[in-house]
Amino acid sequence: MTQTETHYDWPWLSGYEPHPELAGARPVIAEHGMVSSPHHQASLIGLDVLRSGGNAVDAAVATSAALMVTLPMQCSPGGDAMWLIRQPDGTTGALDASGRSSFEASADKLRSKGLTSIGHRSPDSVTVPGAVDGWVQSINRFGSRSLSEVLEPAAKLAESGCFVSRHMHASFRSALPVLKNWGSISLWSATGEAPKLYDRLTQPLLAKTLRTIGQTHGEDFYRGAIARSIVKGITDAGGPLSLQDLEAHRSEWVEPLSGRYRNGTIFTSPPATQGFALLQALAVIDRLLPESADVSRLSMLHLLIETVAEALEERDLVVCDRARMTVDVRSIFGKKRVDEIVATIKSDNVKYRKPSTASTKGRGDTAHLSVVDGNGLCVSLIQSLYFDFGSGIAVENGGFTLQNRGAAFSLEDGAPNELLPHTRPPHTLTPTIVALDGGATYVLGCMGGDGQIQTQVQLITNMIDGELDPQQAISKPRWYLDRANPDGPTLLVESGVDENILVGLKETGHKVTVIGPSEEIMGHAQVIARLPGGVLVGGSDPRSDGQVYGW
Repeated sequence: MTQTETHYDWPWLSGYEPHPELAGARPVIAEHGMVSSPHHQASLIGLDVLRSGGNAVDAAVATSAALMVTLPMQCSPGGDAMWLIRQPDGTTGALDASGRSSFEASADKLRSKGLTSIGHRSPDSVTVPGAVDGWVQSINRFGSRSLSEVLEPAAKLAESGCFVSRHMHASFRSALPVLKNWGSISLWSATGEAPKLYDRLTQPLLAKTLRTIGQTHGEDFYRGAIARSIVKGITDAGGPLSLQDLEAHRSEWVEPLSGRYRNGTIFTSPPATQGFALLQALAVIDRLLPESADVSRLSMLHLLIETVAEALEERDLVVCDRARMTVDVRSIFGKKRVDEIVATIKSDNVKYRKPSTASTKGRGDTAHLSVVDGNGLCVSLIQSLYFDFGSGIAVENGGFTLQNRGAAFSLEDGAPNELLPHTRPPHTLTPTIVALDGGATYVLGCMGGDGQIQTQVQLITNMIDGELDPQQAISKPRWYLDRANPDGPTLLVESGVDENILVGLKETGHKVTVIGPSEEIMGHAQVIARLPGGVLVGGSDPRSDGQVYGW
């Protein structure tokens, strides 16, 4: 009997990949809880809280504090935060943990000095830090642990030290003139120079601050010794912030904005943030693009870019403290306005647009985190100093610098965002949660100023229309419309995009510049998807020092 040899043609596993160009972008898959943040140690601290029995809000506060230790250039107790919290029953709420200008703030005073804008690193740019009270209010309403308990891991990390990454080293070098000018480099360096790559960075003063915040449940930060140190730092620098300003601060639970895209509801934060611009862009895209459109095709990509440009232009005109909004914010992404915008967008050419003086080109200043626990409690939290290290003005006894969010105020008389006393400045912070009708939930966000809206549009369309998983959507080459370019808006595109697409974009009228494959300007995105049945699928941005962990 002759044995017949059977030949098996074994294929490469990549042959089964629906998106082979993204085969190396592997998501983390888990069930009982997941944390994604732009620093691996912060994500691990959040996961430890979940594994020890804490819920998503407990873990979010712990991760938030740890990010202030590991990313002092992007966030600190001296900054602001915006929260979205979705409960297992689908109830979704927002917490505005942003601060206001001083009661003594006055555009008239600054105009009388001959100023036409607020200096980005000036003491006049400092507003009340709101992030710490955001911890207090979120723990009060949803937490299962004490504030002191969830802040302790970050305090220990600040005490023992974290290591300087390439990203942190570059940030210190970039901001060194500002940090030297205000003397704040001494918080991190005994030599007055930027900490070196792989140095151990210990922050004992920040550790003490975090423990004091926990032990006093935030009271000391706004009404005690830390508050007095904050005021001294600003007063010595020549700014108007006072104890009265700090004592008056309260975070606010507010109704999130929501709009539809395809078969889902998009939740995001209300003014003074730019969330309405995201909802407008998605509403227009929903009308312009067919469902399950290939958003990588030239015609579709052009429409995405034009839609985002339109939304950001409208944002520039109206965004301000919600108490000062002169238009119904929901009308901005309502049917009538969407119809008007759809009629103006051309499929074959670029609309002429002037350079934007309101554009907030990213400077590595913000950190977003996503957390989902085993019960389905979801948190999208974003915190920021506005610019890298904010104003650069130090709270010396506290171990941190103060934000410069007030630089976003206008000094133009009568402008919607004119600097006024006890008023919130415009914000770019945009936490987002997407709830699909079929039961899937996406918890997402990213840093990046103007780029937050642009990146989120790309993430959402790539996941919903392109059926990419969170890590694939994050890792895919991105684009960024630089509206601050003095020669007019320029489209920055990461390398890896098909050359024929680039040629087509140029022929359509876009000014295209190809940049590196993993650029800071594209922001740091974090996404966790909770699928029907409770499976968690998460991604973290390779452009950051981040990681996603699940169990």
